[in-house]
Amino acid sequence: MTLHDDEIPLRLTVLASWPRLMLQTFERLDLPAEQLALEAGLTPDQLTDANSRVPSMAVVQLWRLGLARADRNLPLAIAEHVNAGTFHALGFAMATSRNGREALSMLQRYYPLLTTTIQLDFVERSGQTGLTMRSSPLLHHLLKNFAGPDLSDSLAQLREAGALAMVALFRSYFGVHFTPTALEFRRTLGHDRTGYEALLGCPLNDGADQDTVWFDDALLERPLPSANPHLSTVNEQIIASYLRLLQQDWPSLVVSQIILQMPDRSVTQQSVAEALHLSTRTLQRRLNEAGVSFRDLLQQARRELAIQYIRHSDLPILEIGYRLGFSEPANFTRAFRQWTGEAPGRYRERHRTATP
Repeated sequence: MTLHDDEIPLRLTVLASWPRLMLQTFERLDLPAEQLALEAGLTPDQLTDANSRVPSMAVVQLWRLGLARADRNLPLAIAEHVNAGTFHALGFAMATSRNGREALSMLQRYYPLLTTTIQLDFVERSGQTGLTMRSSPLLHHLLKNFAGPDLSDSLAQLREAGALAMVALFRSYFGVHFTPTALEFRRTLGHDRTGYEALLGCPLNDGADQDTVWFDDALLERPLPSANPHLSTVNEQIIASYLRLLQQDWPSLVVSQIILQMPDRSVTQQSVAEALHLSTRTLQRRLNEAGVSFRDLLQQARRELAIQYIRHSDLPILEIGYRLGFSEPANFTRAFRQWTGEAPGRYRERHRTATP
């Protein structure tokens, strides 16, 4: 696994196969895919390896840039080109599962392989099983404390793209006539509703509490035509190995906890260790083994948040500095100059020239 970023990334990442799918879709829509990727902060090196991970905020920015130029509904366009490979080893493990329920359970359990931004939860009602999509705790915290409201629509459409991709994947397993029981979306769909209904062929409710895909229990019990227990086990082992690397990425785990504890309280090594269910000494040892210090990670967390939200949100610079723990605006400006070589306002202005 390769993590691409300036130094220690935010623990909000997406498997590179997803932005690659977005760019392939952009090309089919005659959009300048390479240019949009660069404007979003994604380089060709980051996307060459399908096993690599890229920052979620860069993917959100890529989506926003595509939305501004596309003449058609992007979630629908994305869903047209989804296949098992889009989901990495998870797609093939699901395809070779015993039945639909086993495949759905595998998707819910291993979804962090695809992205650490969204979590899937099972819900049930009479004769039906659903998967609800919600923001991960770290993303929820960032949206609540740092992001501007303009991100909400883009993130909602990305969740919808994920839901449609889920349906497309199950159609590749069961056949083109596979239909979910119902879909529920939080966003008010407006003109997008007609296209969604034509694709899905099932009841569609918007303005819901959560984004949820519902499946008929009897359908989920049907054996998959491509079931192969041996291949399913092999692919599941690949997934588990990959995820272990993510779970052992202690610097990123610490950065995530630092961010979760800002701006509500003073962040200390002890408070982070307690949140990770470690002693301070054990945390120190693991950071030493990774060749980093807690102080460096604290500064990196502030730097990363400052850059992401000056670049991608409309929050006032003064407010961003305060939420990052800077009591004086001059201190934040001085720190930001040290990190980037530019004042916060100038940095935002320069990067906004490419933003819709």
